[in-house]
Amino acid sequence: MRLRYLLFFLLWAANSPALAQSKQALTLDDIYVSDKFEPESLENLAWIPGADAFTFLKTDETDSVVSIIRHDVVTGVESVLVDGHLLKWPDSDSLLSLDGYSWSDNGSRLLIETDIKNIWRHSTESGAFIFDTETKTLIPIVVAEKKMSNVRLSPDGSAIGYVYENNLYSLDIESAKTTQWTHDGSDSIINGQFDWVYEEEFFISCGWEWSSDSRRIAFYRLDQSAEPEFSWIDYNPLHQEMTTIRYPKAGESVASVKIGVIDLEDGGVIWMDIGAETDIYIPRIKWTKDPHCLSIQRLNRQQNQLELLLADVRTGKTKTALVETDSCWIDVHDNLIFLEDSDRFLWTSSRDGYCHIYLYRLYEGMEKQLTTGEWEVSTVYGVDEKSAMVFYSSNQTESISRTVHAVSLDGSKQRAVATKTGWHRPTFSSDYRLFVDQWSDARTPTKTLLCSPDDTVIRTLVENRIEELENHELSYPEFFKVRTTDGALLDASIIKPPDFNPNRKYPVVVRCYGGPGGRIVLNAWGGNGFLWRNLLAQHGYIVFSIDNRAIGGQGKQLANLVWHNLGKWAVHDQIEGAKYLASLPYVDADRIGIYGWSFGGYLTLLAMTVGADYFATGISGAPVTSWELYNNIYTERYMGTPEENSNGYDSASVFTYVDRLKGNLLIVHGACDDNVHVQNTMQLAEKLQKAGKQFDVMLYPNQDHSVTSDNDDKTELHLYRLFTDYILENL
Repeated sequence: MRLRYLLFFLLWAANSPALAQSKQALTLDDIYVSDKFEPESLENLAWIPGADAFTFLKTDETDSVVSIIRHDVVTGVESVLVDGHLLKWPDSDSLLSLDGYSWSDNGSRLLIETDIKNIWRHSTESGAFIFDTETKTLIPIVVAEKKMSNVRLSPDGSAIGYVYENNLYSLDIESAKTTQWTHDGSDSIINGQFDWVYEEEFFISCGWEWSSDSRRIAFYRLDQSAEPEFSWIDYNPLHQEMTTIRYPKAGESVASVKIGVIDLEDGGVIWMDIGAETDIYIPRIKWTKDPHCLSIQRLNRQQNQLELLLADVRTGKTKTALVETDSCWIDVHDNLIFLEDSDRFLWTSSRDGYCHIYLYRLYEGMEKQLTTGEWEVSTVYGVDEKSAMVFYSSNQTESISRTVHAVSLDGSKQRAVATKTGWHRPTFSSDYRLFVDQWSDARTPTKTLLCSPDDTVIRTLVENRIEELENHELSYPEFFKVRTTDGALLDASIIKPPDFNPNRKYPVVVRCYGGPGGRIVLNAWGGNGFLWRNLLAQHGYIVFSIDNRAIGGQGKQLANLVWHNLGKWAVHDQIEGAKYLASLPYVDADRIGIYGWSFGGYLTLLAMTVGADYFATGISGAPVTSWELYNNIYTERYMGTPEENSNGYDSASVFTYVDRLKGNLLIVHGACDDNVHVQNTMQLAEKLQKAGKQFDVMLYPNQDHSVTSDNDDKTELHLYRLFTDYILENL
């Protein structure tokens, strides 16, 4: 009898509204000050070449010192490989911060980077140590005032190369001999690294590469003297200080580029023949498996023709291996894989309308298309040449997931590697027998799993069960598709209040991005952003997202819709999303708001002007307001130049529509944004004022394109309190 009553009570308690309400409400301090929702991860994970083991960084909970840990995959035993407590400069008792590391190709040595300082989004400078795996000794690299950029170990582990003050150097580890290879580095001439716009838009920071035999270095030389300058102000000093960089805007000059190859034995430089045209880009270089052959990707200024050149580094002469063309633009990628045992290579292309894998021969052209279908390959990880299988990720399982698959080199066989729906980020061992997978879905914080490539989990490395989540009444995204009035089918998600009642009317906050390649409707863990959207839901708001057509991953024909007018279809489909919301019986159509950052900030402004009849309140973060104000590589890729597409620039400009603003608008910008300059917001503010339109602005001094904070700095908390209060007060 007592057992029956106990079971009855437990069932009642589980379904009791009173007890359900006892769960805590989220607060902004919970999300942006405390670490209660902070996930665990294996930071900087890397497989040890030639060993059944990998390494990662681990922070000591007692004193916050970071060490490098070795994990044996057979036994699961972990041990300290490099103790961060020993990381000190000679004649110093001060510990250095162990911030990153990389292995030599033969696994004999580790390059350890200390006290890393960010330059731009990808580039850094740091101090360095070498760890010898045989002697277990740490060798400090005391050069260039301990601050180098683009430091890399040679494949054989005998030397490092690095850039200092825009010149390229190498250091022989055994002899400690340093050699300077270039001597013309200056504010205008850059060797071995990039100007701002190359780094930002081609996602590259290291401008040089070792050959496979460690005897040569291929490097970029950029002359940015023709690029215009742009400045912003630091207001903290008594007499304000100015930062100035080269920043070419749409239609302005690009840096001229040369590719050189240094022979470390004779010290000579051979310049590769990349053609007579200087108004071009070289978005990638990569050594083939032949140490005498360098691949060079040449992209025309219009970005609609990409050529893969093969250069004989002994003479500089080049041959064309393949040519990609498109009526609009070509996407640059890293899916170029040279096979070890032949003259073949893998390449991805959208030539059949979707991004797929192709097999080529170096001098004989395409051999075979390996994948096909109305889905897209996103990343090619490499090839297990023993089994002749190519490993890649794609959206072939579902559009909002990224799963991992394998296809044979003859294209005849495919198999699952990691196909549980959600988001997979695998790191494969060099022999492809194992991989470490970081997997999540919209309901599950990222797990780290040791897996075999037959879709089997061997061991959970990080469970990441965040118990604090269970103390809060969270609402998880529901995924579905919205059919627009003109027949398009778009991915969407919705988060409803935890006490959702379909008989009530709710206000809606729309989260948007909308730019090419910027999908936000994802079956992946959303971190703090997901928690903040839940906070809004707990205040009685529905949170909605829709990925407009041309977002990417849906085929090149749809992607090309943005050509010559970046805003047209983006705002069209956000309006379609608002129309869908207004058709729902539980949505208050007069209380639909929208927010976004960067391109999403731009789209928010279009929604509040072009779509003013549908959106009542908007928060626009770091927005582009007119495309003439943004950098040339990104803008011209989609818009062409202002000279050739003046009507398109006018049509895509927020300035064209300022008279249409009706609702509540908040614009937020970092005053030192190097990417989307605060000039965008200032010019819009003036035009809105002249049009008699009321709006709100918040500037964040000394913040760049991402308004963030750390330690005791509460800037990010300030930002999201601003967002929250603005929504609560105006929507």
